[in-house]
Amino acid sequence: MSHSGQIIDWPSHIRATGLRSTRQRVATLESLAGLPHATADELLNQVRQSLPAITIQSIYTVVQSLVDVGLVRKLEFGPTAARFEIQHFDNHHHVHCRVCGRIEDVPCQHGSAPCMSPVETHGMVIDTADVVYHGTCTSCLDALDHPTVGDTKVSA
Repeated sequence: MSHSGQIIDWPSHIRATGLRSTRQRVATLESLAGLPHATADELLNQVRQSLPAITIQSIYTVVQSLVDVGLVRKLEFGPTAARFEIQHFDNHHHVHCRVCGRIEDVPCQHGSAPCMSPVETHGMVIDTADVVYHGTCTSCLDALDHPTVGDTKVSA
């Protein structure tokens, strides 16, 4: 499924990149369509629902092949596991909670790519700008303000 609820012909999208359309690639794209910002482990659990024998190494190989041809975007936010999403080319950015790792899409405030221009391009023609806003989500802030009794040790 896509954002608009239409069914996407993943095999055609895969073949259009020059890759062979395999069950693993189709299942991975279908999983990412419903699970944006997924880690490889989350993808593995999702893809195993239709392909129970798939391994984590296969997931890494499949995802990398899809990243290489531009169907999937790899997101890396510091030391946590990389996350993946379908590449929509809609120039959106991300907000990221440093505490729980939650990631959400946010639109570019200027609309079209690139929405920001660097002071120096070093001779490059800039076509996109990736922005990540890092912070702490309200759920994590609430938890920090009100720690639960079970999480603290009381010494006598």
